[in-house]
Amino acid sequence: MELEIVTPERRVAKLSGVDEVRAPGSQGGFGIRPGHASFISGLDAGPLVAVSGGREERWAVSGGFLQVDHDHVIVLADTAEAREEIDVDAARREHAEGTERLKTLGESDPSFPIESARVRRAAARLNVAGK
Repeated sequence: MELEIVTPERRVAKLSGVDEVRAPGSQGGFGIRPGHASFISGLDAGPLVAVSGGREERWAVSGGFLQVDHDHVIVLADTAEAREEIDVDAARREHAEGTERLKTLGESDPSFPIESARVRRAAARLNVAGK
């Protein structure tokens, strides 16, 4: 399969010979292998994983869409960072600060979904960074 990861700012990756893609779908995680049926899914914050020859490459994505069509997987992500691009200290700070802010907000507060998304994005970054 071919995998292409794109954000509004840049093309993050373009890989050929991918054996499997694992993605954080908005309705739950899922996997794609060669011959998968064509479809489109929303993405949530989480790790995006490409497996090629038993080797994994990982990116932290924070939402967007994924399309599968004829063994071509296109990820249109809000943000996507490879493990080596992640600032672990900043992600830890964002996670801790966002978690504290969420404690002061009710779920009906208009800021709650924004802060919750920030915490999920920071958690995804820490997950991909292995921290």
